[in-house]
Amino acid sequence: MRKMVGVVMAVLLCWGLAASLGAQQQKAVNFKQLQEFLPKIDLPGYTKGKPTGQSSSAMGMSSSEASLRYVKDEETVEVNISDMTGVPMALAGLALMGATEFENQTENGYEKSVKIQGFPGTEKAETGESKSAEIQIIVGNRFIVKVSGSGMSDATLLRKLLDSMDLAGLAKLTSQ
Repeated sequence: MRKMVGVVMAVLLCWGLAASLGAQQQKAVNFKQLQEFLPKIDLPGYTKGKPTGQSSSAMGMSSSEASLRYVKDEETVEVNISDMTGVPMALAGLALMGATEFENQTENGYEKSVKIQGFPGTEKAETGESKSAEIQIIVGNRFIVKVSGSGMSDATLLRKLLDSMDLAGLAKLTSQ
């Protein structure tokens, strides 16, 4: 079984790499446009920061990221939207995320595949001494949307933020 999974992963990696080589010429969406898709909602008890972002390009590759942070006492929740279309190896790795379904649990947490608004990703939580939770999804085979929380091990709040986002609208940016 493990050998079969390895073969499937290798094929998907090659497919993703081939697809990403064609994306080299495409430029990443500016971070200001990505900021429009960050959550608009407030979280009770949390202080919502102002959106931040950056875009960069070098040697024919480009990337862009927009972020938003919520803080409450010892807890921090951060939302990141990244456009990695101009970074071929990043896109090759993305191809694997949506191609596998899994669920793992240990004494200190779990990790599993998820679908949020129809987009594939992973959810994980650490319940041990250093609590954390994270959901990362791939939107439009181009954008990485990551919501992470430190000081918490319940992903419910992270899902609430993702559910409030216009991920279908973000996916439409892939045609730009």
